[in-house]
Amino acid sequence: MAAPAHKRLLFLFFAGLLLAGAVVLRFSQVDRRPFHADEAVQAYQTWNLIRGQGYTYDPADKHGPFLYYAAAGLAKISGWAPPVLNESRLRLVSLIAGLGTLALFAGSAARLGVGPALIATALVAVAPLAVIYDTSFIQEAWFCFFSWGLFFALLHALDHPAWPAVLLVGLLGGLMQATKETSVIHFAALGAAAVAIKNPKDIIRLWPQWLAGLVTATLVYVVFYSAGFTRWIGVVDGLRSYAGYAGRAASSPHDQPWYFYFHMLWPHTSEGTRWGEPLLLAFAAVGAAFGFTSRASPTHRATAVFTLGTLALYSVIPYKTPWLLLTPYAGLALLAGYGIGSLAEIYPKGLMRFAPLLLGLVLVGEAAIRDRSALGRYLNDARNPYVYQPTVAQFPLLVERLRELSAQSDHALRMAVVSPDHAWPLPWYLRYEPTTGYFTTPPPNAAAFDLVIYDSRLAASPATERMQVFGLRPNVLLWLARPESVREARNVSPP
Repeated sequence: MAAPAHKRLLFLFFAGLLLAGAVVLRFSQVDRRPFHADEAVQAYQTWNLIRGQGYTYDPADKHGPFLYYAAAGLAKISGWAPPVLNESRLRLVSLIAGLGTLALFAGSAARLGVGPALIATALVAVAPLAVIYDTSFIQEAWFCFFSWGLFFALLHALDHPAWPAVLLVGLLGGLMQATKETSVIHFAALGAAAVAIKNPKDIIRLWPQWLAGLVTATLVYVVFYSAGFTRWIGVVDGLRSYAGYAGRAASSPHDQPWYFYFHMLWPHTSEGTRWGEPLLLAFAAVGAAFGFTSRASPTHRATAVFTLGTLALYSVIPYKTPWLLLTPYAGLALLAGYGIGSLAEIYPKGLMRFAPLLLGLVLVGEAAIRDRSALGRYLNDARNPYVYQPTVAQFPLLVERLRELSAQSDHALRMAVVSPDHAWPLPWYLRYEPTTGYFTTPPPNAAAFDLVIYDSRLAASPATERMQVFGLRPNVLLWLARPESVREARNVSPP
């Protein structure tokens, strides 16, 4: 039965209000921090693509190609030439995906229920984790959007296995894989969710439709990894990448204990600053528990299985970063909405009539309080649990200083960047400096350079002629030095 017109209008009003607030909050963040190292790598790849140098998939150290083509498409539509690309414009690509996830949750109210849909939309709209990575030029915002899009498409296809529905499943699955190779983790959790609400025999009986979906996903994969049918080795490289990522998942510098994500959300103190989202965890736990009872709807149960499944798989894998939590975090927000609704149902309606609204407001208010720290004072601070190895807020001072020196020079400055990892995001900011070289040890011809930028991770500070010290990341400094300083530093052993 359709909802009365006034209730639909009220729902649309609140949903629109939440989306508008999310837009304002996210737009306020797109230019408030310098590029993270990973953002700069993606931006550099996109810059090369837009200026006609094409795209080459690297199976060793890159994610799927979708983000680059999406950014290139937005640049073409907007008329952005390579020289005008900047952090804010590139981050708009991710912002679109983040708003898409919110619209997806609000637009799925008929399946989720009005209460859970609005509560989840509100929670994700103001969540620091979502705001930060919806405004970061990395793959995660699109990966989250495609994952939840596939979740709802799969549930619809299981209920109504018509060809268009199954082809949409294939399309979204292909786009997920073209965004990140770790899509296999989400595919596994989605498969478990499907089995949790549908008899496996009924699922297998639809094998012709699933085969058509697989063909669709494969076609999407080939289009992206072959760079539009121009570089076929990319199709093979896309498969080869899984061996490399399996090795990195087993052992990498980013290994964390299994409880890393739980610790992010559990109340804790980091150097005197308090963090945590205990109410979200509590209501999500209630929602998950109700999801496995007889009173839960199939969508409720599938949400619990998909969310807990992805969270468990990401927890088992040693490789962990905060942005990997984005997709399961959106699921926790949905489960919190279900938890609030389920608690309200077991009490007298007169007593608990406004409970979902009040509890939802409490949760959103708690998130808004966190925003003041996570998106304000500690936005570029290692104490912020939602960021990882952030570029420090003072880094742009180095870029500004280099531009000043370049403007004062009567020739193109010859610069050497000595760093174990090219001091990303510096190569992005120096992309128009053709006389810049990158070295992992001080170059033997240091005197040939006008300036040398030296990474503190390689050796002790240059002893003489030091010009200035700048921050790169937490506990990592860059020294802007004259060549004479680096000639002395060449003989300094690493600490």
